[in-house]
Amino acid sequence: MMKIFGLLLLILAVYSEAQEHIKKKIFILHSYSQEYGWTKSQNDAFIRTLKTEMNVPLTISVEYLDTKRLKFTDEYQEFFLRYLQTKYEGYTPDIIYVSDDNALQFFVKHKKNLFRETPLFFSGVNNLTLADTLDKSQYTGIFENKEIEPNIELIRQFSPQTREIWIVGDDSGTYQAIKSEIENKISQYPNHTFHFVSAKSINDVIQNLPDTLKSFVILTTIGEWCDRNGNNLTLNESINLLTKKKNLILTSMEDAYIMQGVIGGFVTSGTHQGESAARLVLRSLNGEAMNTLDFVEKSPNVYMFDRKALMDSRIILSEYVARNAHILHEEKTFFERYQEVILSVIFILFILFFVFTFIVFLVIYQKNAKLKEIEAKLLSCQENLSDKVTD
Repeated sequence: MMKIFGLLLLILAVYSEAQEHIKKKIFILHSYSQEYGWTKSQNDAFIRTLKTEMNVPLTISVEYLDTKRLKFTDEYQEFFLRYLQTKYEGYTPDIIYVSDDNALQFFVKHKKNLFRETPLFFSGVNNLTLADTLDKSQYTGIFENKEIEPNIELIRQFSPQTREIWIVGDDSGTYQAIKSEIENKISQYPNHTFHFVSAKSINDVIQNLPDTLKSFVILTTIGEWCDRNGNNLTLNESINLLTKKKNLILTSMEDAYIMQGVIGGFVTSGTHQGESAARLVLRSLNGEAMNTLDFVEKSPNVYMFDRKALMDSRIILSEYVARNAHILHEEKTFFERYQEVILSVIFILFILFFVFTFIVFLVIYQKNAKLKEIEAKLLSCQENLSDKVTD
């Protein structure tokens, strides 16, 4: 008995060691906080894709720089590096995943002192020039590019008479990079006037937005807006303040901003960014060399709109855009609204039909049995009469 018990322990130990050997350790560093919508959608999509398509166990460690709230200074980076070195002493991940520019910048600067040999995958990075400078044997990922032309074309479809468009942001480094890209593109729209409005304080931004009816605003990046006291606002708080100006029609270049009356637009998608980065990781884990995994420079952007906001703004999508768009809060059909009830009723009717059929079958069976019994008695009587007549 003791020998069997010892053998079982040995098998368990060998199995545990084997599981530990095949287990993949993923270290994730996000530029922003865990509740920031853009970050959350990237993180969730990245992890969901890996867990769905990998047949080995994962251990995932996640950290957040939170640089929408904290300044990304050299001092803060040094502090965060020491924190990670202390917390992850003796830990070596198989994969590093980072989202957005600050997290990538952090590792470019400090990777030699933290997980030096581990390959790094990124998503949501705006600085496209890094494609020419990053070491491809160590880095690959998905770039993010907010595209202005499709959004201008949408506004032209929505309101052909509109000639003025307000482009709004939080005056962060990301906003400045986006603004520079937009400025290079808008020369092809000579009949339109573009107003760039940005500030750290949302109150300063609102004061500089128009009061004219049906003014179109394009939101670029707004995560670093603060109130009058310098407190960082959540996206919900920022959007809520903007939508109080009822004359504004708010469009977006990022999916995380489509809420509370923002109609949407041709947006960068956190979900698509995270999924695309995970697929690069899967290719790497399946044996492809890092330097063969090219950077994805074409941002996986999508048309995305909120149905209620469209209706409230009395905006109708073209057939092409509607066919290719992801519609949030789409009005449900009668079946979709009452699907549970309908399916329950169908199930109950099926059971009742089955019971009814069984009862009918049982009644018919019993009647047939009685008829056979009567028939048998009649035959018996007939035979008896025949015998008597013969006698």
